[in-house]
Amino acid sequence: MLQTVKMHFVEHFRVPVERLWNIFVCPNGWDPWFTDGMSMELFEGGQIRFRWKRITADEVVEDRGVVVFIQPLKVFEFWWYEYEDGFRSRVKMTFTPDGNEGTWLKVEDSVLIDGERELPIALGCAYGWGQMLCLAKAYAERGLILI
Repeated sequence: MLQTVKMHFVEHFRVPVERLWNIFVCPNGWDPWFTDGMSMELFEGGQIRFRWKRITADEVVEDRGVVVFIQPLKVFEFWWYEYEDGFRSRVKMTFTPDGNEGTWLKVEDSVLIDGERELPIALGCAYGWGQMLCLAKAYAERGLILI
């Protein structure tokens, strides 16, 4: 029986919301700071293609997703982590200006798993979001690419 594991991650970025939005919601995806050849169609129903190589020990890992909802400069929501006839993970990113040229980013990830035996799927997603937010912060605030 599938159940949902909900995870929440919050990070503060010392950049305006427009800059942070354009780092996370853009046609080239999260290249160059996290992915390798990612693409996004920026409309509801648009396709997302994920591709990693640098953070996966040179093994090419690919996945796809679909955009669910976009509210410019506020919310970006998508499905990803393809399996069988659907996706395992629904992600909602919420961008909130702090009123002082900074932005809070909240990532909510609802992962579908088939009981305790698939708990490593959710744990892997949690690890990935932590890594991604750290790399994004270095890139957004300092222009550093750490991979």
